[in-house]
Amino acid sequence: MKFRIFWSILSLASSVAIAAQADDLDAGLPESETGSAAAGTNAAPDAMDQPAPADDDAQVLRLSLDESIQLALENNLDVEVQRFTPLIAGEQETEAWGAYDPEFFAEFGYSDNENPSSFLLEGLGGASRSITDSYDGFGGFRGLIPYLSSEYSFQFNGERTTTNLPVQSYSPEFRSSFSLSVTQPLLRGLIWNEAWTRVKTARIGYDESLENFRRRVMDTVQEVEDSYWNLIATSEQKRVAQKSLETAKALLDQTETQYEVGVVSKVEVVEAQAGVADREFNLIAADNRYRTAQDRLINLVLGTGLTADSALHIEPTDPPKDYVTYHVDAEQATQRAFEQRPELKIADDAIERQKLELKFAKNERLPDLDFQFTYGNRGLAGKRNPTAPSAVPEGNFGDTVDDFLTSNAADQISARALLTIPLTNTAARSKVSQSELALRRTTVEKRRLEQNIILEVRKAVRDLDSAQEGIEAAQRAAEASAEQLRAERIRLEYGESTPFDVLLREENFVTAESREIEAIRLYRNSVTGLSRAQGSILANRNIAIDEISSFQ
Repeated sequence: MKFRIFWSILSLASSVAIAAQADDLDAGLPESETGSAAAGTNAAPDAMDQPAPADDDAQVLRLSLDESIQLALENNLDVEVQRFTPLIAGEQETEAWGAYDPEFFAEFGYSDNENPSSFLLEGLGGASRSITDSYDGFGGFRGLIPYLSSEYSFQFNGERTTTNLPVQSYSPEFRSSFSLSVTQPLLRGLIWNEAWTRVKTARIGYDESLENFRRRVMDTVQEVEDSYWNLIATSEQKRVAQKSLETAKALLDQTETQYEVGVVSKVEVVEAQAGVADREFNLIAADNRYRTAQDRLINLVLGTGLTADSALHIEPTDPPKDYVTYHVDAEQATQRAFEQRPELKIADDAIERQKLELKFAKNERLPDLDFQFTYGNRGLAGKRNPTAPSAVPEGNFGDTVDDFLTSNAADQISARALLTIPLTNTAARSKVSQSELALRRTTVEKRRLEQNIILEVRKAVRDLDSAQEGIEAAQRAAEASAEQLRAERIRLEYGESTPFDVLLREENFVTAESREIEAIRLYRNSVTGLSRAQGSILANRNIAIDEISSFQ
């Protein structure tokens, strides 16, 4: 009789201990209530608002999802690397325009020539050799006109010559001239020459770099959102694992006490010890996943803020307990993706670039037919040669240009046609064939990309529908597991169950709760994935690419 009283008291104390542990778990139980139908939200476990405890010496940074994305766009190294690409492409476009920069040229020199004389007129002055000293030079500018590819050149020449020959009226003699020349391609090189093709392709390259930057930003935003919700999920999994371990330890203490008084066998103690060991292992794994999730989010958000000895912890402040029920039409979502995805714009740029290359290649097959026109004037002046037999009007170098562009000018006019016809032109014809094949390949690659986008959107829509249904199913399973746990706890109170059976029910409840946490994470990731698949992820977050690209 005394033993029965003692056993009743011990069982009651054990029931109270298990009930206390179960009450701690009740904070994480899903409630059956749902949000307003108009709002389209369902309530998730209140415990999901509670972050996993961080290390005592860790620096905690509380961030909302919007704040995390903003910091990532400022600090993420992948975004920073890609940010330089449009800047480089812009400089490459400027470099391509440099082919049309005018070029100044000049040349100056001196010459002193002495030649033995055998010409009778040269020897009238008594000189046995002719001596000529000359200073000469020319300068001007030349360049290429955009689009038409016209080559222009303006050149001015000047010369000063002294001689001992009596046949020269001037010594020193001054000569000057200018010429303006224009060469216009009529076939090969007209418009689609190398310089103009490079300008056009560089412009396309710049547009493509902007789209690549936008794509990188989209990917980063998606990674941040996924990592943010994954951190919350791993935090919750760690909390659940911790609570489960505490319950298992309480059960072990109770079982050991029962064994000491001879109520249970050693086998049940060993089973309880195994339950504690199993939950310790689960907690270690959950803590490792949590720390890995921390590192990933810190790396995305703070870049170099993650160091080898970093003790920083990010504490998310956006609870995922509410969710909106989406009804997405796959056809409309695909149409939006075709309009907004940067990958398609990049594919269009690739096709446009290949079309330009084809035009250039076809132009290279043509014969060279250029029209060249040159106009210029020449002028002469100087000092009378003392050895000359007659006097002439004298002047300085400046006098040589007096008649330029007047009716008295000594005009120099020429017009020429330059023709070159390659007889086989094998390289040019092969280049055209290559460009045509490359264009067809690029077009097919775009069609393949469109098909991939269709697959991505359809999968994203299915994932979202499945995730929404999964949350509801997980909530029902958690509610059922909670009821089973409560029932088993009541049976234990009346001596109809064992602590080990309660632990099994508790394990089932922990599994159901973990599934609900995972279902909510999958839902959040599915929403983000659909936004990325449609190309609307930046618009949904009010992110302007122009503002991001200006970060330095």
